[in-house]
Amino acid sequence: MPVHCVPWRMARWFVFAALGVACAASHAGALVINATGVDLDGRPVVEIKLDGIEDVPETLVRNQVRLRVGEPYDSEIAEQDIVRLTHLNRFRSIRVQVSENDEGSLTVTYQFDTLALFEDVAFSGNKSVADQRLFQAVTLRGGDPIDEFLIQRGAKRIIDVYKANGHFFTSATWDVELLKESRILLYQIREGPKVRVREIGFNGNEVFTDKQLRAQILSKTFIPLIRAAPLNQEQLDVDAGRLQEFYHAHGYLNARAGRDIQVSPDSEDAKVIFAIEEGRRYLVANITIEGNDVFPDQQIAESISLKVGDVYSRDRVERGKRAIRSMYLKLGYLEVNAAIDTQFHEADPTVDVTIRILEGIAHTVGRVTIRGNTLTKDKVILRQLRGINPGRRFDGTGVSLTRRRLAESHLFTREGTNLAILGQPGDRIRDVLVEVEETNTGSLGFGAGVSSDAGVIGAINLSQRNFDIADPPETILELISGKAFRGAGQSMNLSLQPGNESQRYSIRFKEPYLFESNIFLGTSLFLFDRVRSDWDEGRTGGSVRLGRRFGDVWSASVSVRGEKVEIDRIDVDAPVDVFQVAGEKTLTAVGFVLKRETTNSRVFPTRGNVLEMSLSRAGALGGDFDFTKVSTSFVNFWTLDEDFFNRKTVLSIRIESGIILENNEAPVFERFCAGGHRTIRGFDFRGAGPRGRVDPDQIPDSGDEFVGTDAVGGDFLFLLSIEYNIPIYQDIMRIVFFTDTGTVDPDVDFGDYRVAVGTGLRLKIPAFGQAPLAFDVAFPILKQDGDETRAFSFDIAVPF
Repeated sequence: MPVHCVPWRMARWFVFAALGVACAASHAGALVINATGVDLDGRPVVEIKLDGIEDVPETLVRNQVRLRVGEPYDSEIAEQDIVRLTHLNRFRSIRVQVSENDEGSLTVTYQFDTLALFEDVAFSGNKSVADQRLFQAVTLRGGDPIDEFLIQRGAKRIIDVYKANGHFFTSATWDVELLKESRILLYQIREGPKVRVREIGFNGNEVFTDKQLRAQILSKTFIPLIRAAPLNQEQLDVDAGRLQEFYHAHGYLNARAGRDIQVSPDSEDAKVIFAIEEGRRYLVANITIEGNDVFPDQQIAESISLKVGDVYSRDRVERGKRAIRSMYLKLGYLEVNAAIDTQFHEADPTVDVTIRILEGIAHTVGRVTIRGNTLTKDKVILRQLRGINPGRRFDGTGVSLTRRRLAESHLFTREGTNLAILGQPGDRIRDVLVEVEETNTGSLGFGAGVSSDAGVIGAINLSQRNFDIADPPETILELISGKAFRGAGQSMNLSLQPGNESQRYSIRFKEPYLFESNIFLGTSLFLFDRVRSDWDEGRTGGSVRLGRRFGDVWSASVSVRGEKVEIDRIDVDAPVDVFQVAGEKTLTAVGFVLKRETTNSRVFPTRGNVLEMSLSRAGALGGDFDFTKVSTSFVNFWTLDEDFFNRKTVLSIRIESGIILENNEAPVFERFCAGGHRTIRGFDFRGAGPRGRVDPDQIPDSGDEFVGTDAVGGDFLFLLSIEYNIPIYQDIMRIVFFTDTGTVDPDVDFGDYRVAVGTGLRLKIPAFGQAPLAFDVAFPILKQDGDETRAFSFDIAVPF
């Protein structure tokens, strides 16, 4: 009975030979195929045998085989079977043999050389790194094929994990005899001492000081109880690259940076020396512009920051390319390309810069199609489009802005939001496809919490960010399923917050685009009660705000507010200011707000600023009080650094000021106050400011009028805060260092100034919302008599 190997066509032989090489790279087996030229296709298969599968389940193997008994033999199917079986990663080699029976039928035998499997994978000697972390590194488990290459790779990865943690002398081996006898892979680890960076120095730098260079690197030195600073060679290599780029950015194009590690005799401490070769500084000798027809040379030259005579900087070159591209994008030249070529003259040393522009053609917006919105109305999405108006030229810079606005609208998922410009580069009219994936925009939350400023509070919160007041439910099922009152991009919030010191109940509604215009409308109703130290305060009222946006930066609004305020349960030693407003009072006010906002995020801004100026006239619509309040606030954010994971270190400065124009006309509950998490940390809530005078007639045998302990606020406010925000762990934890300063006074006076310094943590927990939780510790270094201090405070970290 003759035996034949599977025949192969030459083209397929090359394909599967390549697959064999790939398999050999992934494990120590090989795909073995022999060809004799005998054509057996079409003959009936009477038997299929599996030879040498050993511990591999037969069912698992047969599920990969597509040849069937009773069907004609097909060599292509046999070839595909070998590929599928190889992907199981359980065999070193696979061979198919075909036996021809006397009657002409075939017996097909799959012959396997089976890989041995790990019974278990374990570690010994690891004390400072948990098994789970090592398993993540080696990616080997019991039941995986035994492969020498993968074992060695795992040992190297273990060493890399330890080096990242500062164990510079770690070794990792495995018990060879145990592996042979019981197929157990036991990694034997010798951790060695943990090496800490005690000192960082620089050698060869003359242009820049050590302090300037130290600011460019991420490696830090060891500080007991504060910073571990393990020796990390990969990080040091990255730092050397950062130093080199720093020099290149300042025109030292031949600069090089390396590093040297000096370990102490006890192998616990290390000194890192960065060696610098500065070279010479290159200047720009000539700038030539080519290929431009739309803009003249002078306009293009003025748009870039690189000028003749300037220090050559690759960073400025890249900024110049972006500036040129932005000019053309604004006019619809979507395919514009700006290339900057350089020719260096080492003898001078100078650089000739040539800007070559490939303009392309201007594109006009065609049809805009929206997909994926099942509940959200098209108009809500179209509002977010910038520079994409059908029939007009594209504004390419608006395209990227549109993508960001859609992603940050909180109506759609970031992953499912996409904007595509259809057609070919040569088409003058290009259609636009906007694809969105709706996310859950409603929430019903129950909870409780503690605030250092508000005591213990409960919370029942119902909110909908995609509300539609004009879409009532037609059936009870629509209401239950959440399909009613949705889709118009309005916002609605119902909040119930009972507590032991304060209670707040409110309902708010906002229409961001009234009648599909840039006019916005906001309304609110609220009820507020607070138990203060010497009196209780209750407020019931509402407000209406009508405003208009002027582009995406400026906005202005007018508001009307009306409240009933009741002051009762007044202690006898309460300030005179409180007794003056005892009982139920009516307060009305008309306000005006002008706002400018350029931040890149409302939750965690890393650049931009917010300026807000407001004027409020109390008594304009009647009531018991007449006064005018003027306020201004400004906050700015700068990104100072960005790490490998795109986490940014941010510096922010906040300035706030306010004044009540009429002296002693504003009631105590409308005056400015300071102290607490959102004004001056390190002081109690309302703890920094003037104390009220107590009427001796209220307290028997008290003598003359005296100053009490209760804060009564002031007619003048000034606050200045600086905060440094640094990432610590992923996007979950950050640390802040801050200085809060300010004053509250009856008159414009900086004599009673307060200063506090502190640090804190920011924890971002998705279950608690988008804004992180803030835990701060602050200590006053300048305070006034009567001020009430508080070291610890916690709240929601609201950026502005």
